[in-house]
Amino acid sequence: MARTAMDQQIEEGVEQAAVMIGRFLSGAPLSDGPRSPGALARWQHVLLRLFVLAWGGWAGWTWWGLHLHSRVIVASSVIAAALVPVVGVAHLLGRGRRAHMRTLVVPLSLALKDLMPAWDDAQRLKAVTIPVNRSYVKIALPDSWNGQEGHEKMLRELVAARLGGKWEGQWNLSKYPFNVTFVPAKPKQVHEVPDKVDFFSPEMQAAIAACRPGQIVIGLDERSQPVMKEMTGETPMWALSVGSGGGKSSFLQQVITQLVYQGATVVGVDVKMASIICFEGVRGIHLYTDPGNVGDMRAAITWVAQEVAARNYLKKQDPTKEFDRLTLILEEGNEFGDASKAWWNENKEKGEPAADPMWTDIASIMRMGRHVNVTIIGVFQDLREAAVGNRGLRNMFRLIMMGNFNANQWKMIVNTSPIPESVDKAGRMLIIEGNRRVWVQVPFAEPAAFRDYCVKLRRERGYSTADLYGAPPVRSPQRLPSLLQGSRPIGPRTSLTKEPETSAATAVAHRDVPALPQSPSRHPAGEAGQSTDAGNAAPRDLPPGIADQAPADWDPEDGAPRDETPAVEDPADAETEQAPQEQQGPELLSLMQISRRMAQDEGIDIAPSTMRSHKQRRVDFPRGDIEAGREVYSYEAIAEYYRRNPLQKP
Repeated sequence: MARTAMDQQIEEGVEQAAVMIGRFLSGAPLSDGPRSPGALARWQHVLLRLFVLAWGGWAGWTWWGLHLHSRVIVASSVIAAALVPVVGVAHLLGRGRRAHMRTLVVPLSLALKDLMPAWDDAQRLKAVTIPVNRSYVKIALPDSWNGQEGHEKMLRELVAARLGGKWEGQWNLSKYPFNVTFVPAKPKQVHEVPDKVDFFSPEMQAAIAACRPGQIVIGLDERSQPVMKEMTGETPMWALSVGSGGGKSSFLQQVITQLVYQGATVVGVDVKMASIICFEGVRGIHLYTDPGNVGDMRAAITWVAQEVAARNYLKKQDPTKEFDRLTLILEEGNEFGDASKAWWNENKEKGEPAADPMWTDIASIMRMGRHVNVTIIGVFQDLREAAVGNRGLRNMFRLIMMGNFNANQWKMIVNTSPIPESVDKAGRMLIIEGNRRVWVQVPFAEPAAFRDYCVKLRRERGYSTADLYGAPPVRSPQRLPSLLQGSRPIGPRTSLTKEPETSAATAVAHRDVPALPQSPSRHPAGEAGQSTDAGNAAPRDLPPGIADQAPADWDPEDGAPRDETPAVEDPADAETEQAPQEQQGPELLSLMQISRRMAQDEGIDIAPSTMRSHKQRRVDFPRGDIEAGREVYSYEAIAEYYRRNPLQKP
């Protein structure tokens, strides 16, 4: 049978009726438009509609079926009287919800137009769910949503802008229907680095005791937890840049103390004469802190480089061999570099390179030392390549610590952005390891306490030199600064066995100046012993009380001033009262000093450059020796050579 127009109208009417019944029973709006903002919830609409339907059915049956008109009227009056206050109260209680919809939900749904262009305003309003207490924001997503063009970030920023604060999104893109729920981000607990940390506190001592060999406790972080770093693996070489008053001395002192705890040998080079001087006399800690004897400092670094070479040779023979730690601390590296360069320019021989070879030794230690447990801690104000000898050393400092710094220091040493703000507190340092940044507070103690504790550790835990294959260079006596010297050299011109005659001006100049103690020569084990590296050095022949205050350029033989005379104190005399020493072996001087002496004493005027030329060209020229990093010769041998060859020209 053909389908007629009437049949089509009947089918459409049935469909519309079914839709209306479904909307009626589900609480949805009966029309196609969206529910007005602030309307009742759907379940409330369902209850209200069912109540109206039930009341209408009962009233119709009672009115027309039973003809009980009065009962319907009475029931309707009672229901109306009860509903009036209920509706009034509901209206008052719904003001907040209506305001919530008008001021937040509706504007937010309209703002989603650019992010969800496929939906109309009604669909976007239906997609937004925000409770009145604003505990979360749930947004339904279109089926085509894939977070393109940064829409996820834009949606999170939109929610944060409308509701305020920080919100975290929980995205559901794996199960239908797709949606995202934003919840307030949990506020991060604020922690602060402690203002002061006692090195001898139980917490610090427990952390130090728990360290493996090579691990060092740097300090406490913002959670008051110990921060440990290793002088092995990827971070064997450390660099430090701390402004004045930033706790640099405390850092070096506590690191040296922990190295002593682990039985390490420490070599300290400090032209500043302040940060590590408190460890003077501790076994296994060899300090070179006299800026007037830069050659000693260079010799110490050269010795460490020689130890690295020796250890690498033994490691090649026995790959399983392990070595005790040897650490070089280079304090004020930039100042030392300048002083070393000046020393090299003054003492280099003709034909030698202009570049200071000391950085070659340091580069050798840094490149070859990690494998054999030799490390460096360098303190620098400027860590650019030009400041460290142009040897590619900057990138080898994998662990950098900075404190009390400014923007220029950050650019010279780290050279990354953004530049963090410095915390100007003593002992507050920023550890920089790759892309990691950690603020710590460095432990503090009095220098005397550090020293006493190190002496106690050496006595209780012992100290071994089994892995040292040479002795550190013996230090020269400390030179008296020029302003503390008298108006003329101290001591007689012809003999130093008698009491020196000094002028009144000299006596006044020295009356209140304490004698500078001679630096004792030390064996690596800390016991008396003569260094093999300085066996040819001639000790000064000075009476008691004069050796410490005599000018460094005073010649003990004839009283004439001279440049630098290498001198070694017998370590056996360091523990006893100083006594006049007898001259041992030939006197060793540089060619420049010999040239001056020969002109004064022998009347032989030969320039140092001429002597250097003879040394290179003549096979019979007297051989020299290496002392404190420079080449020296016997005065008598050179003088005799030119007595026998007075007319020879270069």
